[in-house]
Amino acid sequence: MTDMPVPQPAPGDDDREATVVLHEEHLLVGTEVHATERVRLERYVVTEQRTITVDVRREEVRLVREPLAEGPALPADRTPPTREPVVVVLHEEQVVVSKRIVPVERVTLTVHTVTEDRPVDAVLRHEEVTVDEDRTQDPDMRR
Repeated sequence: MTDMPVPQPAPGDDDREATVVLHEEHLLVGTEVHATERVRLERYVVTEQRTITVDVRREEVRLVREPLAEGPALPADRTPPTREPVVVVLHEEQVVVSKRIVPVERVTLTVHTVTEDRPVDAVLRHEEVTVDEDRTQDPDMRR
């Protein structure tokens, strides 16, 4: 803070004045954006063991014997019945496992801005003027 000299009027002018320009500091406050953190949204696979009980069915053969009541006998001139085997096909259920990937959840990462007030303290300077009068009786100073 410096005083700039102001040109003085020529001697003999009746209206003489002196001027001083005063200065002061003003506080200029703004903001800057800085990166503070990096956030990454990643997926990873977790494996867990599942046990599921499934009912399965199968066919079994049951042999049932029944005694016959006395019935007519076969005639002797007739050939005995053919001895072809009787075939019965048995079935059973078998467990079949397959996997299917299905979407179950959507996860969204959003960024929002939070505004808060922060006080800023600073010491500012300013200029003031004082006038010192010298009351001496020097005739050269009275002009």
